[in-house]
Amino acid sequence: MLRAKGEIMFTLAGSDYKASDHFRIAFSFGDGMLYSGTIKSDYREYNQGQTYLVDIEFFTVEDEAYELLKPVLADEVDTVMCAGSKILGVAKLTDFYYEDQTTPISA
Repeated sequence: MLRAKGEIMFTLAGSDYKASDHFRIAFSFGDGMLYSGTIKSDYREYNQGQTYLVDIEFFTVEDEAYELLKPVLADEVDTVMCAGSKILGVAKLTDFYYEDQTTPISA
């Protein structure tokens, strides 16, 4: 699983988002790399145009996907947040940490 810290902002006009314990959206890393991430924070509502600092867990990033993402992961990665083909907002991801099923490995 890949973990990251993120600064997210929802930009879809006229939309506010209610959070739940498992608030999941897709993050586009470019070149067709789209991964589902669970946003973890104390916020229960995300208002359009405001920035929020959150933790994100990418449960779908296993060994093979992590190897594909490794070259993309820099100190900061700008991504687009999506739901299907709808762009919900933007995110700047930092502080990546990958842990496999047996041994934690720093990104």
